[in-house]
Amino acid sequence: MSETPIALVTGVSRTAGIAAAVCRALSRDGWDVVGSGYRPYDASMPWGSRAQDPVELAEELRAGGGRASWVEVDLAVPHAAAELFDSAETLGPVRALVNCAAHSTRGGLRECRPDEFDRHMAVNARAALLLSAEFARRFRDPTGSGRIVNFLSGPPLVGEIAYAASKGALEWITFSAAGELAGQGITVNAVNPGPNDTGWMDEETADSVRHWSPMGRIGTPDDVAGLVTFLCSDAARWITGQVLTCDGGWERLV
Repeated sequence: MSETPIALVTGVSRTAGIAAAVCRALSRDGWDVVGSGYRPYDASMPWGSRAQDPVELAEELRAGGGRASWVEVDLAVPHAAAELFDSAETLGPVRALVNCAAHSTRGGLRECRPDEFDRHMAVNARAALLLSAEFARRFRDPTGSGRIVNFLSGPPLVGEIAYAASKGALEWITFSAAGELAGQGITVNAVNPGPNDTGWMDEETADSVRHWSPMGRIGTPDDVAGLVTFLCSDAARWITGQVLTCDGGWERLV
């Protein structure tokens, strides 16, 4: 069994996203990485034609000297959590779980369909809960080295009410899981990345974000990845039950 810590990162469906940046940062920090994603979702989005194959990311990390793999899984399926951990543990026991996967479609209060609301909750909230529970059941290290990092978005998210509801649920899952798992030596925190340039912004949106940003630019996946790497490190062993905003001052100063 390898002594190198292993991280499981969800939402790695394209190499330009935050989850891919997290995988690279963890790999540079000495972690072996298992990424998961669901390519049909990205193919349906505006950036679908520009999405890069995430299998390339695993190859990139292996070329850098680390162990890495990628698994395709639809997190809306309840049994996906156990299957994903079974696959990840072919490398060894998982020490960090980063729930970066997100389902996001437009739709306000009047337009939100029941099926779309349910899928947002299933992928963004329920899957993170089930993955966290699976992680806790399998975690055996008594030294306080377990890490869970979730991804949130700041409210109110007008026109994306299902997405907003799912992220609100995940925030409270974070707090409750942190309380339950502290005695097991597992920290649970969440990150709010603010507006981040992962390929979803059109030119008008990008210009607006750049104009209003207190620091005069748009956030990048690498800005957030460094924070996640810290939260997964031993230096963050005394931080749990927190939401950390990494947005260049967007939430507080705009």
